Amino acid sequence: MGNLRDVLGVPVEPVEAVGWQGDALEAQAFAFLAVRSLYGLPISFPQTTGTTKPMAGGVCHLPLA
Repeated sequence: MGNLRDVLGVPVEPVEAVGWQGDALEAQAFAFLAVRSLYGLPISFPQTTGTTKPMAGGVCHLPLA
């Protein structure tokens, strides 16, 4: 976070500073990305990551019964 602060030249604070639970927020973000991947929906976009097209998160391999 110190590097972000240095590069951006703005204050950078942890989410806990505004009363959020950082660990819970991270878990929710990964769950959101996982569900999008399961449905074949993109999780990466040209406007945000520079990919050439919206990209899904990969392939889910379920265990054999």
